[in-house]
Amino acid sequence: MIRSDFDRVLVVDDEPAIVDLMELYLKSDYEIIRAYNGKEALEKARSEKPSVIILDVMMPDMNGYEVCKVLKTSVETQFIPIIMVTALSGKDEKIKGLESGADEFLSKPVNRLELVTRVKSLTRIKHLQDRILAERNYAYQCIDVAGVVMLVVDREQKINLVNRTGNESLGYDEFELIGQNMFEVLVLPEDREKEKEIFTNIISGKIETPSSNDMKMLKKNGETIIVNWSYSPMYDSEEKIDALICSGKDITELRMKDELLLSMKEMKESFSDMLHQDLLGSASNIQEYAKVLLEQETKPQNEVYIQKIVENISNMIETLENASTYLEQQLDEQAK
Repeated sequence: MIRSDFDRVLVVDDEPAIVDLMELYLKSDYEIIRAYNGKEALEKARSEKPSVIILDVMMPDMNGYEVCKVLKTSVETQFIPIIMVTALSGKDEKIKGLESGADEFLSKPVNRLELVTRVKSLTRIKHLQDRILAERNYAYQCIDVAGVVMLVVDREQKINLVNRTGNESLGYDEFELIGQNMFEVLVLPEDREKEKEIFTNIISGKIETPSSNDMKMLKKNGETIIVNWSYSPMYDSEEKIDALICSGKDITELRMKDELLLSMKEMKESFSDMLHQDLLGSASNIQEYAKVLLEQETKPQNEVYIQKIVENISNMIETLENASTYLEQQLDEQAK
C-alpha cells in the first residue's frame, strides 16, 4: 500500500537482494517502488511518477545508461532525478552516465549514509522543481487564456512564446511560430527594416521601451491586421534586456470604423459646403428674382403663378436650412 504522505523512490536492479537492501535503507522515510529490469523501470517511472530513481547500470535487457537516456528524453519523466549505481569506478563510466543524463553516482557496495543523503538532497530539489514547473504552467495558462495577442521575442528576434489568442489572430497552429523570426514572418515587407531597427535599439538600450505603437501584421493567409502593441522588457543576470514581452490588441475593426467615420465626415462636410454655397445660394437668388417679377407683374393670372413659385422656393429654402442644421449637429457630435 502506497502512503500518500511519503515520497516515492523507484529502485531498479536485476538482483532482488540489492532492491531489498535499498528498501531497508530508505523505507522509514520513503515509499519504495521495485523494478527488476529496464522495461519495467520505464513503465513504473511513467505510471508511478517517483520523486527519485535509483538505477543500476548493469542489467541484462537494457543497461542503466539506455534506461536513463530514455527517461531524460521523455516529457513525462525528464525532470525525475536519477542516481546511477555501478560497480564500475572508471572515469569513462561516469562520463557515459553524465551523457545519458544521470544526476548522481553511487559505487557498489552502497554506503547507507551516502545513499540517504543523496536521496534526501535530490528529493528536495525535485520538490522545488515541481513548484517552479507548477508556477510556470499556471503563468502559461494565464497567458494562454488572455484576450490579447502575446509574444515573447528574444534578442535574435525569434519568437519564444505565443499564446492561443496570438495563434488564432494570426492564423497559425500552436507551435508553428516558435523559433521563427518575428519580423520576417509577421511584419509587412515594406516595414521590416524600420521595425527591426527599432527593436534592435530597444534591446541594446539605445532608446527607451515605447509604451505602445500600432503595427500592421501579416497573417498566415496573407491578410493584414493592425495590432496595438505594448512592450515589457525581460532582463538577464547582468540587467540587460534579454527579450521583449509583446502584448497587443487587434484594432483592425476599430481603425476601419475610424476611417469610415472620417470618410463620412468628409462627405458630410463636402455636402454641407455644397448645400450652403450652391443650393441655398441659388434658391435664395431665385426667390429674390421671383419677388421682383411679382412686384412688376400686372396680370393677375401670372401673379398667381409667380406667387406659387415664391412659396415653393421658400419651402425648399426652409428644408435646405433644416438639413444644413442637422448636418452641423452630426459633425459636432463626431468631433467630440
